Amino acid sequence: MINKAEIQKEQALNAIQNGDFDKSITASKEIVLIILTQDWCPQWQALKTWLYDSTDIIVDIDVYELVYNTTDYFEEFKTFKEEQLGNSEIPYLRFYKNGALIEETNYISKDRFLEIIGQ
Repeated sequence: MINKAEIQKEQALNAIQNGDFDKSITASKEIVLIILTQDWCPQWQALKTWLYDSTDIIVDIDVYELVYNTTDYFEEFKTFKEEQLGNSEIPYLRFYKNGALIEETNYISKDRFLEIIGQ
């Protein structure tokens, strides 16, 4: 089951300040996915279609998304993502298990997603 949430401004700015997202996000479930993207990205449009429309995902996973080009802190967050997190591509996906980062990737197939989450 996918539990979708949006990363709030305070949470994003906290990540910039601390170098990663807070445990309240990364450890909110056993498996957590953080998606950092921009609204115009065609890969993001494709990914969210199968991700949120899938009825066969049985693992209970929290998915936090931040469409950061629509925010008033776009440049600050983009710099953080590219320089501190080291990824300049979108969408950027960060998978956590029990609060620990286990995988970083960009666009992925549904099969690869299921493999990462252990389904």
